[in-house]
Amino acid sequence: MTSDDDDVLIAELRRVAGEADPVPAVVVAAARAAITTRNLDHELARLVADSADADLGRSFEAVRGPARETESRLVSYEGGGVQVDLDLSPSGGGLRLIGQFSGAPVAECTLEQGDGTSRPVAVDDLGRFAVEDLPAGPVRLRYRSATGDLVRTAWITP
Repeated sequence: MTSDDDDVLIAELRRVAGEADPVPAVVVAAARAAITTRNLDHELARLVADSADADLGRSFEAVRGPARETESRLVSYEGGGVQVDLDLSPSGGGLRLIGQFSGAPVAECTLEQGDGTSRPVAVDDLGRFAVEDLPAGPVRLRYRSATGDLVRTAWITP
């Protein structure tokens, strides 16, 4: 037997084992949770306001009126001495994210997407930023305040 034959045999055994005794969903969920906690040095930003939440969104609704399905979602988080206000809205077939940091300056910012990709976000001197042409799906921000605190927001979708 050659190593190619071994690879084919192993692949076939994996397929058969997967059909006969698949990994339970609870085990997959636990594995994913374990992997997502690998960055415990990050603080989770506290949700301050959300236009999609009946209780938290009242401050937005008082100014803009009730949100419609096609409108943007406005969300505010606090963490690491920083508040970040986000406007996530549908744009073409994807999403547009506009935001602003206030409080302590932000040293770096990264946008993480639900598909596992991430990209740096350019933040101007006033704490403003915009990201266009995001694929539809959940996103979150990871940032480092000037004081060195590492912070992540929760996942958000419009």
